[in-house]
Amino acid sequence: MATGFYWDERSFWHSGGNYAGTLPVGGLVQPLAAGGLPESPETKRRLKNLLDVTGLSRELVGSSAPAATHEMLARVHPIAFLDRFKRVSDAGGGELGLRTPFGQGGYELAALAAGLSVAAMRDVLSGKVENAYALSRPPGHHCLPDFPNGFCLLANLAIAIRTMQRPAKPS
Repeated sequence: MATGFYWDERSFWHSGGNYAGTLPVGGLVQPLAAGGLPESPETKRRLKNLLDVTGLSRELVGSSAPAATHEMLARVHPIAFLDRFKRVSDAGGGELGLRTPFGQGGYELAALAAGLSVAAMRDVLSGKVENAYALSRPPGHHCLPDFPNGFCLLANLAIAIRTMQRPAKPS
């Protein structure tokens, strides 16, 4: 049985700002070479490139996926949090929690990351693939329902679980 691999080039476009490790640049904090964030597009891009160069990507099933809908996100995150996230994202970006910087369009990119996780879980549970990996940014493993943390803006895995527990009704 096949392994699923879900990614989207736009995930690499998520911007966490200019940091030196976990400290924002400014005052006496000088930026590091390569952007300075522990969570950066280069680590994810490197993995995707290695899969391509070795030919392993031809052995994998899957590709991109639609972004998680507002309804899917609201199964885990309070509406007030999602509305604030969208407002800040549309206004050019900012920070919502502890070390959670993002740029303009961050809401849409985070919803895309959650959508990749939903697609991976859906395909495993349906039997399309035996196992799956969602290569997504921003990550979600530190995010609480109403408090982003550690570069994680949405709880991607929790969103996928809740979506599979209560799939959307067909229209």
